[in-house]
Amino acid sequence: MKKIISLLLCLMLFNATSLTIAAETVTTEHLNLPKELAKQTPTNVVNKSNMLVSILEYNTMQLTFAEDFTGKTAKVGDKVPFLLKNGAYTNEGTEILPPSSRVIAEVSRIERPKAFNRSGKVYLDFKYVELPDGKQIPMDAKLFGKKDFLYRGKLNALGKGLGSTLGGMAVGTAAGCGIGIAAGAVVVGGLAIGMPVGFAVGGLIGLVAPGLNYKAKAGDKVNIQLLEDLNIQK
Repeated sequence: MKKIISLLLCLMLFNATSLTIAAETVTTEHLNLPKELAKQTPTNVVNKSNMLVSILEYNTMQLTFAEDFTGKTAKVGDKVPFLLKNGAYTNEGTEILPPSSRVIAEVSRIERPKAFNRSGKVYLDFKYVELPDGKQIPMDAKLFGKKDFLYRGKLNALGKGLGSTLGGMAVGTAAGCGIGIAAGAVVVGGLAIGMPVGFAVGGLIGLVAPGLNYKAKAGDKVNIQLLEDLNIQK
């Protein structure tokens, strides 16, 4: 009798396990990304089951600064919030992360700027995703691009010497100084050079000016890359 009961229990356990495996069939979808980032990303594969969505390692995502940031006042250990304003979706239409989700990074290292227009560097570790309801999902990610730190490029640095008016001729604007994007892009939008002489004089001013701290405004974009799967429980 005991053998029969044991056999029945084994069969029941086997059936329950089989049903669970069947219920957890995994389907593959693809993370929706901005056009330019989609061209560069190593992968955009997302695995989805009834209970879990996994954005696989090496996927990339585009975030925006949630608030103004400057390397001049930043300290190691500071939390830096980013926004996924429109959330994260797959090309197939699945919502992975809801709109207004935040990604929280931590300043892990700072290299202060030096003279001769050398840019300061800010290194970030991306620690977790915070959903609108306050739930936190652990993540491990880094900045994605030619450089894995925040910095201002050479043209941005030169812009410091041009951000003034010389002889009544505007040779630069605050926007012209630009913000170095973490993805490796250099933003120089709005740089207005009034005349060749003004450019040369402005450049000389820039060459003797102190180095530049990285700066960003709320809404500026950065790209990140996952260092391990990001798992979201349903």
